[in-house]
Amino acid sequence: MTSRLFLPALLALPLLSAAQNTDLGRTNDGNFNNGYALVVPDDGQVRGTPFLVAGWEPASVQLIGNKAPTPATLRYDVYRQELRVRRPKGDSVLVPLNRVKEFTLTNTSPSRRFVCYPAATLPADVKGACAEVLADGPHLQLLKFWGKEVVKQPGDNNSYASNSTVNVLQETTHYYLRWPTDGHLTAVRLKRSSLEQALAGQPAALAALKARKGSLSSEVDVAAAVLALDPVVAAGH
Repeated sequence: MTSRLFLPALLALPLLSAAQNTDLGRTNDGNFNNGYALVVPDDGQVRGTPFLVAGWEPASVQLIGNKAPTPATLRYDVYRQELRVRRPKGDSVLVPLNRVKEFTLTNTSPSRRFVCYPAATLPADVKGACAEVLADGPHLQLLKFWGKEVVKQPGDNNSYASNSTVNVLQETTHYYLRWPTDGHLTAVRLKRSSLEQALAGQPAALAALKARKGSLSSEVDVAAAVLALDPVVAAGH
């Protein structure tokens, strides 16, 4: 029998020790809970926040095996690919992403929905298991995978002769079309030519895309195009 994990029960557990790691400023508990890592320049640590959004966000979380989402306050660590849920007492617990079906950030209009997938089913360049759903058709979806990586940037020393650098967390994103009929993913960029290439095996959808006027150079543009093409993709199957 498959065991179920309910969020209220999870929030009643003691704070997970994994939340107390020392990397990226985790030793400063108060500062970490505010979403930032205080780092002294040139101390070998990392500047920036590992979170998608620095502050705590009202949300809903649906765990695998649960029929409905549960209201929660959370933060998505896109560097470590962890979901942190705040408890009523003010501390927080880590919710394993392999237990999460989906979660939605509700403090924006429209809300932002993230669906989690088994890591083994994702492409190698996608480090995370959760994707933001930008277009959600029954036959074609546009997904955005978020991540952060440590890169070196010039330090704050104003001397022209200085070669000092600092480690900074830099945001990374990857876009994919997902075909719900079989779950496979096709990489895509925010360009018309890239979307045309991704639809090469769908003649009707490709023709509809070529007939579509206007720019395809932003998330909004491409998401709208994917939703418009969804019925045509269905007809092509």
